[in-house]
Amino acid sequence: MKIFFGYAAGVGKSYSMLMEAHDMKKMGKDIVIGYIEPHTRPETMALVSGIEDIGVKIINYKGIILKEFDLDKALDRKPQIILVDELAHTNASTERHRKRWQDIEELLEAGIDVYTTLNVQHIESLNDIVESITHIAVRETIPDKVFDEADKVELIDIEPTELLNRFSEGKVYSKEQTRKAFNNFFTKNNLFALREIALRRTADRVNYEVESVRLSKGQITVMPTSDVVLACISPSPSSSRVIRTATRMAEAHHSKWIALYVETTKSQNLSKEDRERLNSHFSLAEQLGGEVVTAYGDNTIEQIIQYAKFRNATKIIIGKNHKKPENLFHFYARDIVDKLMESNSYIDVYVIPNSTFYKGKEKIIQKDKIKFNVTKREILISSLIMLLSTMISLLIDYIGFSEANIIMIFILGVIIVNMKTRGYLLGFTSSIISIFLFNFLFTEPRYSLEVYDKSYLATFPIMLIVTFIIGTLTNKIQREAQNSLLRENRTQILYRVSKKLLSATGTADVVGIGIKYLSRLLERTIICYLVQENRLSTPFIYTATKGEKDRALLSKDEEAVAHWTLLNDKESGTGTNTFYGAKGYYMPLKSNGRILGVIGISCTNGQLKPEQKFIFETVANQIYIALDREILAETQKNSKLEVESERLRSNLLRSISHDLRSPLAGIKGAVSTIIETGNLISEETRSELLEGVYDDTEWLIRLVENLLSMTRFDEGKMKIKKNMEIVEEVVYEAVQRTSKRFKDHNIKVTVSENVIMAPMDGSLIEQVIINLLDNAIKFTPIESEIEVKFHENDESVIFEVSDNGMGISEEILPNIFDRFFTNGNIVSDSRRGVGLGLAICKSIVEAHGGTIFAYNKDEGGATFKFDIPKEEKVDG
Repeated sequence: MKIFFGYAAGVGKSYSMLMEAHDMKKMGKDIVIGYIEPHTRPETMALVSGIEDIGVKIINYKGIILKEFDLDKALDRKPQIILVDELAHTNASTERHRKRWQDIEELLEAGIDVYTTLNVQHIESLNDIVESITHIAVRETIPDKVFDEADKVELIDIEPTELLNRFSEGKVYSKEQTRKAFNNFFTKNNLFALREIALRRTADRVNYEVESVRLSKGQITVMPTSDVVLACISPSPSSSRVIRTATRMAEAHHSKWIALYVETTKSQNLSKEDRERLNSHFSLAEQLGGEVVTAYGDNTIEQIIQYAKFRNATKIIIGKNHKKPENLFHFYARDIVDKLMESNSYIDVYVIPNSTFYKGKEKIIQKDKIKFNVTKREILISSLIMLLSTMISLLIDYIGFSEANIIMIFILGVIIVNMKTRGYLLGFTSSIISIFLFNFLFTEPRYSLEVYDKSYLATFPIMLIVTFIIGTLTNKIQREAQNSLLRENRTQILYRVSKKLLSATGTADVVGIGIKYLSRLLERTIICYLVQENRLSTPFIYTATKGEKDRALLSKDEEAVAHWTLLNDKESGTGTNTFYGAKGYYMPLKSNGRILGVIGISCTNGQLKPEQKFIFETVANQIYIALDREILAETQKNSKLEVESERLRSNLLRSISHDLRSPLAGIKGAVSTIIETGNLISEETRSELLEGVYDDTEWLIRLVENLLSMTRFDEGKMKIKKNMEIVEEVVYEAVQRTSKRFKDHNIKVTVSENVIMAPMDGSLIEQVIINLLDNAIKFTPIESEIEVKFHENDESVIFEVSDNGMGISEEILPNIFDRFFTNGNIVSDSRRGVGLGLAICKSIVEAHGGTIFAYNKDEGGATFKFDIPKEEKVDG
């Protein structure tokens, strides 16, 4: 599908489409016109000639002649390309599809390429924006996905001044229509605004295509087609200035911006003050419209460059750290900005100076107290490891191994200490202790810290450096492994959430699964409200810690915060500027402007970290998708039920219209004969007439009873009241009622030798037997024999109704228990059944937990067989 896209009528969409159609025809393409909107523009209509036109469909709708696109004719013609104007058009109610874009979808599925036209105001997501600009509501819209999934979009653009000249010259509308257009929609300000929206929408589509190409086949390079600003933030106070600068730059360039924080292994040791400052930076970035992202890795520069490439960032904003490292290597230390400049040659880098640094220099510098976070357990473990290393070294020395082996034992001990403890203090201390132990126990003179061999003066420092470096790397690898394990666990939980939500059935199941996994993942209490009739439902709540109940989110104040979130479609609670004193953070479950509920998380232990918030929003979106799927399935189910009910209603009316007419006509004729002839007819004739009236009345009563029974089954109002019944009595009553009406058939009952009792609703089972007897009588000749018999086994009571008639056609045998199914035969009394009797038999038997089926006998005739299961307890 190719869309010729414009910002208003008259820009030349149809003209450009027809021009390209002529080019395609010259190239030998089979191209036809499906529908072209009639125009008053002669140069446009002149292009119609020369291209095959399949014609339009003429529809007379309430006295108005409408011309619509003929979809069926287009499918029959099946050209290579078809021209269908006005993509957003609404079809007449008599057409197959409500919208023309749905017609085009069917053409595309049939393998036909489509050229069509569209104005920007007809895109659904832009409808409100256009209305706010023009103050005119556009009712005909298309979903955004139709525009986004188009194979090609060509923007047809002219200057608004030139378009207004076209209007003035009458090239677009008639003079009367032009005057109205100038006063309403087509003002100069409106046209400029619509043009900008159309250009931006086209640019967004082009940018999406560029991103798709850029990221395909592993190609991640920066293609500066549009500006993307990447602001690098940290716990530093100057990061707030970086964020504000990025906001201003993004606004100036009309671009989006991203706040990136790189979390390293050292970030886990941030002080409470730094962590709070970092969270405030995240909140500020979100408040100013930025996208907050956290990357993980110890190489900060590499993470920044890789993410900038991935997001096609064209500008990086970073703060300058003026403070020099206070260590032995400060002469060689380079600032992160210098490293970033050296590692990048194609992304602009903007450096923001740290204004707070110079202010801090004017104050008295106070050195922070060094705090060592070492537990007694870690000190004990380190001591035992060093003791064990010493004992092993003494054993090796006693055996006679060289000093190199002893050195390796001590290095191994230091590595193990770094693996079993946190931080670098105990590892560094163990390195020094191992040096002194090696010197004291294994170098000459022994048991002294003196040395005779000058080579040890180099051995000891090298041994210290090696043990420290290896221990440090081991500690670092251990922390990286822990971080990787944590991220892997989160990923697995997110996967399990997705998998569970896909298999969930029902909104309660979806919400229950979602908040349970979310609570376990974040170790916080989760609460969720669903929207029911524009109000919040009873909340679903899940607490991560077993045996504890967090009731903080169940207060009236917290419910009021959630209700505000529903009404205003905005986040609220802890970490936001609305109800920031609340004990939870709340966000709406929404997509495409539709809110299905509100989900909240307890923040009594502090507000959410950026990665926690990301997980929370990710799972919340999955819950929304699952809820939307369930609601859509329920809607489709209800629609299907409505269609089925309407079909059944139509079938019912169509079926009984004929069948009611015959007995009613018979009753009317018999009664009128008796009234008009009076005493002129014989008593025998009068009795026959009255008997016919009685038979027809009985038939109508049975028909009404069947209809009422089926209605009660459909509505779920048919209640089965089971009692222990004697089967022989139920069968006898049914045969008696049938034999009174049908005296021309022989009904034989085979009774079991034992008295059989079964739990059943006697009146309903009696109705089943009556319906089966009526069916047998209708399709068997006069004087034929019908047999009713019953017996039992260990599990159920079996009933059989057999006849010796013509049997059942094998073609219709699988369908005889369907509603309104008849074989179309007219029975002897000129009545045709409506096809409810056997369907009701099936419903009653299945309601008792039994089964019913039919088969043809080898000797001729048919047998209907059903069973009623025995039950140990009787349902009262």
